[in-house]
Amino acid sequence: MKVELYKIETLSNLHVGSGDINFGVVDNQVQRDAITGLPSINSSSLKGAFREFFENMDDTKNLVEYIFGPSNGDNNNHQTGAYSFFEASLLTRPVRSNKKLYFNATTPDVIKNLLDTIDNLNIDIDEETKKALQDFSNLNVQNSKPLIFEDIKGVILEDYEASYQNFDTSKIEEFLGQDLALFSYEDFKTLELPVLARNQLENGESKNLWYEEIVPKKSTFYFSIAKPTNLDEKDKEQKINGFENRFNNEGSRVQFGANKSIGYGYSKVTKVSKWAKKE
Repeated sequence: MKVELYKIETLSNLHVGSGDINFGVVDNQVQRDAITGLPSINSSSLKGAFREFFENMDDTKNLVEYIFGPSNGDNNNHQTGAYSFFEASLLTRPVRSNKKLYFNATTPDVIKNLLDTIDNLNIDIDEETKKALQDFSNLNVQNSKPLIFEDIKGVILEDYEASYQNFDTSKIEEFLGQDLALFSYEDFKTLELPVLARNQLENGESKNLWYEEIVPKKSTFYFSIAKPTNLDEKDKEQKINGFENRFNNEGSRVQFGANKSIGYGYSKVTKVSKWAKKE
């Protein structure tokens, strides 16, 4: 098996619901990692979104069944798909600022978890980028003092006064984005997600008002897919490359989660790692 790394950039607000009953102020909450408590996208939600993406294309039936397995309606076929999807973890999220539209916030702990994923799954990525991520994750961030890397005075990020740190982010901006801000883990995990009011109307009359948590647009996630390597060149061209080519370079637009009809969940997916030929 070969494991590849992908990045999701949300082009619109995202709501992948947790499905849990909630008796608090927010009715519909997003999925969260059970350990970190940060927003995530479960493996099954990822797999379902990708399956729908490919099923809407012409001449991809064999590819779809190979990657994802038979459709749910095929009760006589108990095979599983050849690809194994791993949960998507939050990488960066936008935070409001008094100096720019937003900064892309993350935390050393998130970057270290990413690097652990790369090492543990033997993912092949650019070594220069990997080294820059390691250096970035080793920066010392104090509570209530997020770091920015452009010498701008008086920057406020949400309710935090930022400090300038001299660090060259050019080698990681393609992956993490520009205008980076590094928060302590304690502060990062307490940044609140936007909550939107939703209203059901019947004949112009309000029948049901509820509140829905969203991951804001311009947030990014990373996830991995494990793929077989024991294919002949013809099958590799049709199946592996048929999937890979959709997410190279400019990537593809995939819709994740609920509320497609009101523009939620539209995201750009790009492959980060490099495909290595089987030895």
